[in-house]
Amino acid sequence: MVNPTGANGVDNGVFPPDEELREILHDFQRRSLSLAVRLRYLEERHGIKIGKTKLKQLNNKFEVPSVRKFRAVEEATAAIANIISRDVNQGQGPDTVKKIASLRLNIIIPRDFVRSTMHALVGQGPSDMRRPGRRTGPKKRGALDAIGIFQEIHVDGHEKLGEKGLKMGDGIGIDIYGARDHVGKLLWLVVVPNARLSDTIGHVFLDMVTEYKAVSVQVTFDGGSELGWLAAFQTTLRQEFAPRLSIVDWPPTVSVKSSSNISIESAWSFDRTFNGRSLREILEEGRIHLIPGNLIHRHLFRWLWSKIVQVGLDEFLDYFNNQKTRKQPGRILPSGVAPNVVFDMPQDYGLENLAVPVAQEAIDALRGLIDTPRSEALRWVPDLFNGLAFEVYHELGSPRLEALNGWAVFNAMAPLIRAQVELHGLYEALLV
Repeated sequence: MVNPTGANGVDNGVFPPDEELREILHDFQRRSLSLAVRLRYLEERHGIKIGKTKLKQLNNKFEVPSVRKFRAVEEATAAIANIISRDVNQGQGPDTVKKIASLRLNIIIPRDFVRSTMHALVGQGPSDMRRPGRRTGPKKRGALDAIGIFQEIHVDGHEKLGEKGLKMGDGIGIDIYGARDHVGKLLWLVVVPNARLSDTIGHVFLDMVTEYKAVSVQVTFDGGSELGWLAAFQTTLRQEFAPRLSIVDWPPTVSVKSSSNISIESAWSFDRTFNGRSLREILEEGRIHLIPGNLIHRHLFRWLWSKIVQVGLDEFLDYFNNQKTRKQPGRILPSGVAPNVVFDMPQDYGLENLAVPVAQEAIDALRGLIDTPRSEALRWVPDLFNGLAFEVYHELGSPRLEALNGWAVFNAMAPLIRAQVELHGLYEALLV
């Protein structure tokens, strides 16, 4: 019998407009998702149920790039050269370079081409460029295990780029604070003026809770005076919105030694791999550009480099969460799959979603308990300087914020800001 409607009897869902669908499909490729995972995302997130054949047809229609369609040799070679030039110590391997090209530049390059091009450009194989570890021996650890996502979140501050780490003068440093789910996903990475202040970290924690609209069953940290508000807020929200969970069997917070807070501690080493250990070295180049006792220089460093480092953290977060991990047969938690995929579809990997949903009103009420307002706790420079710096930055054409040109932008901005300060007699006002 003839089918007058032409429908195949299967409800494929409602497809979004072409431009929106194009963006979705290109993002799948940017994240290097397998076809099977793309189909799961289309069904779970967008209500579209199709097969691999139809997905391939859509990829062709919307010109989604792939390794098999690789043709842009010159563009790929230039991209690889650009990525290598950013890696001061030449510590990135072909897999890292391939992933950075996909995430940052949206260029899909076969791994063999990346490897051979790296060899041609630097004159040695990628494995030869990476330095061996200096540890006397690894600490013996058991396999990580969990019931599901949001069962446990690890938090920690990173001060290697901070004032004490750089040793370039008072106020010259960029602290970082991060959080990682025990199952693997990096949830939060932000620059903060001071990672040792409880008020500041309290606001950072509530920012993360606001983003995910939930708290975890447990937050694990390695102690410190900055954790006062964080621990109090986690305990309050957990007890308020999950009262049936025993605080004895499922404590809201747990303090451990730094060496045992491995989930978040290890993220800092991954960051060094992604950035080729270059960011700190580039910052330390500032010794020839920066006068620590100069108020304008100090403010400009904090204004400019806090933004540059945050851009780098955002790129690293994107890379880390979309990078397929190494397959580990002995690992209990999922391996061989990107953290974002596990976090978005935990049921596919034998995990549960244990997030404790919280109300925004409760978050706002807790934030009101902090003596220091959020705007002040996360302020890097006085408002007056912030306005001056933005004006000068826009006058210069809003140059790209990245580590390699950071000091060039600094040197271009400093004299222009100084001229404005002297012209309007603003020096005293900047002391506030």
